[in-house]
Amino acid sequence: MRRGAKPGFLSRLRAVPATVRQYHEIAGVGEIMRRYFVINAFDGSLTTLGVLAGSYVAGVDKAATVISLILSTAVSIGVAGFYGSYQVERAERDRALRDIEESTLTSLQDTTLYSASRYATVIVALVDGSSPLIASLLIMIPFFFVPPASMHEAFYSAGGIAFVELFLLGVFLGKVSRERLWLAGVKLVLAGVVALAVSLLLNRGAAP
Repeated sequence: MRRGAKPGFLSRLRAVPATVRQYHEIAGVGEIMRRYFVINAFDGSLTTLGVLAGSYVAGVDKAATVISLILSTAVSIGVAGFYGSYQVERAERDRALRDIEESTLTSLQDTTLYSASRYATVIVALVDGSSPLIASLLIMIPFFFVPPASMHEAFYSAGGIAFVELFLLGVFLGKVSRERLWLAGVKLVLAGVVALAVSLLLNRGAAP
């Protein structure tokens, strides 16, 4: 390659994984991603449980209606999570960059630190927005099989998926905190039971 020539497309493409790893380490994204993923997947699971409870008590008998309700709720949570976390993360990281610039009297605009900060903002926002969406979409899968399955079977299967998700999220937290895995899983399942019970009571009270 000629001296001073720009690297080709394939060279830049091969360099992407190393660049991402570098940004990941500089910005300290790993821990933040785990936290956002668990919190928002938990929110998505509980919110979808509430939608299931309301639909069940209201006697919704069309799978397409339940799918529409869950999907609209999941998209709303996902968009809110993405936009909210993007704004918060960007504000926090911009402030940190300005503090460094003020203390060093140097612009960081074209530095690796600046690029890593932007990378972290986008990645965290994507995780925040996608985790509740994915959790909700998994729960509504049984309703795509009505018929041959009945609506009752779909409701119970969807509820089962939601509780499995909660248990697995708890296990993940238990692994991070080095707690007993089964106990951490049961704790989140109990939270789901409480949320489901409250939703059922509220919906039955509001039912005509």
